[in-house]
Amino acid sequence: MRYTDVCIKLCLFLLVNFFLVGCNTERSAKNGNLVPSRGDSGEILLFMDSTKWEGELGRAVREVFSARLAGTLREERIFTLRYINPLALNDVLKSHRNIIMVTSLESNSKETRKLKSFYTEETLKAIEQTDSLFMILKYDQFAKDQVLLFLFNKTDQGLIKQLHANKERLQEIFNSAEVRRLSQRLYKVKEQTNIGKQVAQKHNFKIRIPFGYEQVINEQSEDGKEGFLWHRFLDPEVDKSFFVAYKPYESQSQFEKDSIINWRNQICKKYLYGDPANKESYVVTETLEPPVSKPLMVKGRYTMETRGLWKTNNISMGGSFVSYVFADNKKGRIYYAEGFVYAPSKMTKREYIRELQVILTSIE
Repeated sequence: MRYTDVCIKLCLFLLVNFFLVGCNTERSAKNGNLVPSRGDSGEILLFMDSTKWEGELGRAVREVFSARLAGTLREERIFTLRYINPLALNDVLKSHRNIIMVTSLESNSKETRKLKSFYTEETLKAIEQTDSLFMILKYDQFAKDQVLLFLFNKTDQGLIKQLHANKERLQEIFNSAEVRRLSQRLYKVKEQTNIGKQVAQKHNFKIRIPFGYEQVINEQSEDGKEGFLWHRFLDPEVDKSFFVAYKPYESQSQFEKDSIINWRNQICKKYLYGDPANKESYVVTETLEPPVSKPLMVKGRYTMETRGLWKTNNISMGGSFVSYVFADNKKGRIYYAEGFVYAPSKMTKREYIRELQVILTSIE
């Protein structure tokens, strides 16, 4: 790409970012006196032309923000996406925690004109001149701790192309925001720092343990090369657990999916039972709905995330799990950290799994 092309695109980006009506001026005018954002965890309000919502562009938006969450029995979605006609936009709706505004310049309906009102004429001209710019992300725009995402293009097809190409990136915007909010709320209540210190002294790694999680198992081999700990939050409706196991790191093949699942099954058969008195009730990985794995970077370390379903060998219990595998090269260790949920009376497990994500990714 020529230098002049780069300069033009950079200028267009700055122009769009600066001239979005209210994106900078409204926040500074309120001088931090914003109302608290509202809405349920994992919920996103989506504003776009109703005709576009029912068409191909709407389907592409749903494929991104209403995709299925892996490792759930009832086909849960990664977010709860709520469509709202732009003409219904008011101050209450503008204070929601997560908002997406989708604008295609192909339409000139009343609904699209409402969405265009968030842009200046200069911005709209800039959008007409390029396909590479398609999103602007704003924080704390109309409310505290709010994420506001503008998605735009001069054509439906241009925006659909960008949605498909940036699916995981767009999902992560709201996923990371929800994880951050949940982390703040989870550790605002008394954190069990004493137990965390005991873990660090015995196992030589740190983990933040929220109030309410009780220690079930905490053991280490005589040579200190292998270890296992299990903590559990138990109430009448929801049983949440996380455990961490480690052993010597040998090769990169330990990050392969089959190796991870085999290790998981070994751990579960040794330690986890639906009924400790029944040795046939040990936990196994459900294979009818195969686990899904993907690589991530967590706190700067290469990590393999796996989501799937678990059940007891005697099929008396079951639920969802999320796990993270990562290595510590200095100690020569590889870790398997998992959170799993048993909540048969609950229709959705998504936010319980997200809570366990927060705990597991606190490991240092």
